[in-house]
Amino acid sequence: MLIVLGVSAGARAQSADAGVPAVSADASAYGGFTVAATLRNAAYRIADAPSVIVHAPPGFDARRPLQLVVFLHGYSGCVSVLMGRGPSRCREGAALQLGWELGARHDDAHTNSLFIVPQLAFMKRSGRAGAFAKPGVFRAFLEELLRETLAAQLGPKTLHDVASITLVAHSAGYETAIAVIEHGEVSALVHSVVLLDALYSREDQYERYILAHGHAGLRVVALHLGYGATYANDTRLYKHLLRKLGPSAVSWVDASADAGVVVAALAHHPIVIGVGIPPHRLMPEHHLAPLLHALLLEPVRPPPEHP
Repeated sequence: MLIVLGVSAGARAQSADAGVPAVSADASAYGGFTVAATLRNAAYRIADAPSVIVHAPPGFDARRPLQLVVFLHGYSGCVSVLMGRGPSRCREGAALQLGWELGARHDDAHTNSLFIVPQLAFMKRSGRAGAFAKPGVFRAFLEELLRETLAAQLGPKTLHDVASITLVAHSAGYETAIAVIEHGEVSALVHSVVLLDALYSREDQYERYILAHGHAGLRVVALHLGYGATYANDTRLYKHLLRKLGPSAVSWVDASADAGVVVAALAHHPIVIGVGIPPHRLMPEHHLAPLLHALLLEPVRPPPEHP
């Protein structure tokens, strides 16, 4: 099942032969869109709720190499609320919640990237990765998304068209992030890993991954709120990486009042760890856009003028 929730101004929705909404050629070249879908290769499949929502910003150019930003949510999450604006429901009949507007936060970065929000444990206090913990399932998820789900919006695409993947884990999303890193069979494409008050455990696994892939240009940001398990684990990770990689690679920052402090540190260090802007729930709102911009993702460009 696929639902096109919206396209940018000037895009023309039409019915495909199979009854799936499509977008005109002009829109797929230079148009934003939001698509909710149920995939076979999902982390979780939930009745009456999408297994993923994908968003492209206004001005998105599908002809350029694809940059994927994958947001991995924490406890009690649902993609419809995470991407919703104003009062939103996880599914029909569910209680209204205030939407997180993550699509808008992504667009504030002005990057030519696809924002992908897979449904993890649905409205449960669980960080388990579901099927994404199985070898190759995350790769199959992306292949299905590109080849089938978004064919009308992007044209024929595969993982060979992907230039980079940025993993952004908030809170308990760290469990899925490390599962994707270790079992997703996409590690060669992972450009950046962002942990937003998320390193509750598994710091040893993250350290091994960073040390094994840092030479290939991997960039890492881990922020916490200055207390608790994430503070302790971020501090431990920082000390270990500093000892093994040195101060030219690793920076500690206090960005509790200004997200720009992280941006400035990323200009000189591939790994930045420190304190972010509270509260916990709003860390994506405060940090997502400046981080995506600072992680050197290609920007949206205006379409060429026609004579």
